[in-house]
Amino acid sequence: MLDDFDEEDPRDRDWLPPEALKRLRRRKAPGAPVEPRKAHYHGPVLEDKSARTQRRPEWKRARKGQTKLTTYNFRLLPDPVPSESEHVRSLSPSSRLSPSLPPASVSPGPSPAASESGSLSRMESVPPAASAAVPRSESQPPSPHVSSTTDRETVSLPAVNNMLLRHLVEREPLPHLQASNTGRPATGAPVSSSRKRPRRQSSPVALQDPPQCTEEDTGEVELSADISNATAESTPPSGSALLDSEAGPMDSDAEEDLDHSCMEAAGADPKPKEDIRPWDALREQIKDDLSATRKQRATLTQINQLLILRNFATLRLKGYGRLAASQEIARQWHEGEGVHFARQVRALARHYQRFEQLPVERRGGDRGHSLLSDERVQAASRHYLCSLKTGEVTPKLLRRALNEQILPSLNITLKKPLSERTARRWLVRLGWRRTRLKKGVYMDGHERPDVQQYRSEVFLPRMAQYERCMVQWIPDETGEKLVPVEPTLEPGEKKIIAIFQDESSFHAGEYKPNIWVREGEQKLMKKGRGRIIHVSDFVVEKTGRLVVRDADGTITMDARRIIYPGANGDPWWDHVQLLSQSDDAMTIFELLYPGCIGLFIFDQSSAHASLGPDALRAFDMNKTNGGKQRVQKDTVIPMNNPVVELRGKPQKMTTEAGEAKGLQQTLEERGFDVRGMRAKCSPVCPFENERCCMARLLSKQDDFRNQESLLEQKIKARGHLCMFLPKFHCELNPIEMYWGWCKYRYREVYKEKFEDAKRVARECLDACPDEVIRRFFNRSWRFMDAYRKGLTGQAAEWAVRKQKSHRRVGQRAMMSLDAILS
Repeated sequence: MLDDFDEEDPRDRDWLPPEALKRLRRRKAPGAPVEPRKAHYHGPVLEDKSARTQRRPEWKRARKGQTKLTTYNFRLLPDPVPSESEHVRSLSPSSRLSPSLPPASVSPGPSPAASESGSLSRMESVPPAASAAVPRSESQPPSPHVSSTTDRETVSLPAVNNMLLRHLVEREPLPHLQASNTGRPATGAPVSSSRKRPRRQSSPVALQDPPQCTEEDTGEVELSADISNATAESTPPSGSALLDSEAGPMDSDAEEDLDHSCMEAAGADPKPKEDIRPWDALREQIKDDLSATRKQRATLTQINQLLILRNFATLRLKGYGRLAASQEIARQWHEGEGVHFARQVRALARHYQRFEQLPVERRGGDRGHSLLSDERVQAASRHYLCSLKTGEVTPKLLRRALNEQILPSLNITLKKPLSERTARRWLVRLGWRRTRLKKGVYMDGHERPDVQQYRSEVFLPRMAQYERCMVQWIPDETGEKLVPVEPTLEPGEKKIIAIFQDESSFHAGEYKPNIWVREGEQKLMKKGRGRIIHVSDFVVEKTGRLVVRDADGTITMDARRIIYPGANGDPWWDHVQLLSQSDDAMTIFELLYPGCIGLFIFDQSSAHASLGPDALRAFDMNKTNGGKQRVQKDTVIPMNNPVVELRGKPQKMTTEAGEAKGLQQTLEERGFDVRGMRAKCSPVCPFENERCCMARLLSKQDDFRNQESLLEQKIKARGHLCMFLPKFHCELNPIEMYWGWCKYRYREVYKEKFEDAKRVARECLDACPDEVIRRFFNRSWRFMDAYRKGLTGQAAEWAVRKQKSHRRVGQRAMMSLDAILS
């Protein structure tokens, strides 16, 4: 703007703002040292805001330090009387403020900064080539804005919008305007346009359509009709002119500001296209960009921008103007009036026309980017969480580890430590979930190789042989009741009855986790879970629990054992009590099912696998002979021994002197070379290694591994069968579902004393109907059938839930599963 005036005229400094004077001094003396800038505040133009906005405290504070333009000798123009000529009105909105200035020369072209800002504190002018002669009466006083020279006269037009003047100068200079008064010759040169423009400042008064002004009203020189004629005769608009042709000057000014905001946010200047393509070609490109958003993983903002651009291009091709098309899109996308939204749409359309790409959003710095996006932080966090035991992971522990260990070790410094809420969100992103504990299909070790091998090679084949001789309970025609189906037995075969055993504990303080209370009411709970009620029981399909009843239905014999261990209570459950209970259970079974064989099935707990005092235990042996190790029973070298000549030969576990043999001599007698091998690993042996030490090598021999427990020996001695469930397979034991049924009802009752807990526990254990227990059995049979068909884990659980009535997983469930997997 400073180039529009004579730099040597000191009177320019009488009305220029202080900021403009500073720039003038710097340009006057380019080699002089620059004085330090003083602190200043650029506040918003509050006169353009509504009365409600101006009453806000933050806007009142922002108003401090602002000065109105009337301070710089600007004055308000009175509303002029419109004349017959309307060519001035058709140009653009103009200011109602006019600076009272002394005569000044006019620059050949407007300053880009001034033309872009549109502020009324800067005066614009028409270049000499755009001047025209305007006659003036002799009685009229000379206009303060007219300057004369000896050869030509120029006139300044502050009332004409600066945006329109720049628009006209870019196309073709207007004819010369002549004035009657004389002034000083024009000096200065046009300033080259810069891409980076200052922030647009609004006028402190509302802009209106410019009426036709006369010299008597405003002191301005009246424009002739040659201006409108020159505008019509200008050259055809280029690509940039096409972009501005359908928007008003002020609207185009705002859109250009938005364009530059987009480019500044992108962080780099995109190169505009040489030729502006029509909207029909751009719409096809927009459609291609929309199709590629899925592959490029575009954000929701980018997808919305492309959708808006496609709608805008469609409306433009249907004959809508830029303003009408943007307003139609704003009406559909925006809940309010959408004036600002429509302006943003036009700015986005201009940007896409020029650069044929969306503006890149890079504002905000590191805000919006989580530290968890760093692969180093992810790996360190996962390593720490995996090192904790299952159930010990909490957001508080993760927060402490991040702030004290993980982030400092990665040289990451934060302004403030991470909060527990952030740690909770990170846990979710890392794959951890807050889960309510409940019994079901165990996935921890459920598909371990050794567990799978025992399930598929030992347990399931043997159970398939036994099921052929079992009674099957299937639904009747109504599906409400289960009826027995007797097996077809071969000559010499006996009916087999499956009996499942398990133990469970009831705590005296157990109570339901969710309750309904009134507002402000709270139920006080005990701190601890209370004393333990330990229950061990057997279940069968026909009678439910293994009991003997009389004609009245009263229980006369019961295989269940209930103890109350703890301080000053009963001793804890051990294999001695289990063996005693098994004797009673087999006695009851023989009374209920004479002539049948009982298949007693247990889980693989330490009490069930208890061996005799002389059992073969490799880890109880020393490396050398003798010592404090116990004497073990003699054995036979198994058939899997690597030395064929030694297979099947007996082996004594004591020396000639009667001492117990050690690991080294026992292995050497079996043909193993154990020189340099350690006796035992410390603290434990690696799970996947079978030759890490002497004890592990000897324990893998068949005679050491396949020993019968005391429980198995007792059951087989009475002519019955014994089996053990695979590890981590509680779904194969129907009594586990019986425990869940009883505990659900036990927790529904609040127990004040331990005597109440014992009474409620017995009532719940006796309340389960036999029909429900039979359905629990069928569920376990369906799991076994699903595992035989190759399903594992969650797939088997889904198939069992899909088939609810029979003992087998039906073909329909398998077909549904195949459809889902494929």
